[in-house]
Amino acid sequence: MSYTFLPFDEQKKIKREYRIRALIVLLFFLSVSIFIGVGSLFPAYVYSVYAERLHLQQVAEFKKSVDSNSIAATQKQLSESVRLISALDPYIKPSPYYDTVAAIVDVKGNVRIDSMVFEYTSDKMKIGLSGSAPTRNDLLAFKSRLMGLSKKVIVDLPISSLTRDTNVSFSIQVTETLQ
Repeated sequence: MSYTFLPFDEQKKIKREYRIRALIVLLFFLSVSIFIGVGSLFPAYVYSVYAERLHLQQVAEFKKSVDSNSIAATQKQLSESVRLISALDPYIKPSPYYDTVAAIVDVKGNVRIDSMVFEYTSDKMKIGLSGSAPTRNDLLAFKSRLMGLSKKVIVDLPISSLTRDTNVSFSIQVTETLQ
């Protein structure tokens, strides 16, 4: 506007008036877009209200149709099942190997176990472990962790398993006295 011959104060007034008109047009388009957005959500609102009423009617009809005899029969079957399970509970014993395998897996570290062989008698449990360890020190650490599981554990690691420094294949015999 500097090319016009209007005084500076008049130029400022015109610029302010243009900015106000631009703001009014922007607010108009913003209000129109909000109105269109609300209008587009209205059918979804009507559908959701209709679906809610329909589902509430279905639930009410279901409650009317379920007779008390079927509920009582279901409750009776559940109570019989609970009674049967509680009667059998003392006779269900976990496998003696479960705790042993879980303990070995907990202490294995970065040693890979390929196979486990169990021999179970009334007073001893013998476990044969074979696998590989990344280094000799890892294998010796695994042996010491196995020995730390219980005071009744004897770990037999043959010297021949310690001949290599890396990628050590091993076979360990673990004997635990049970009494």
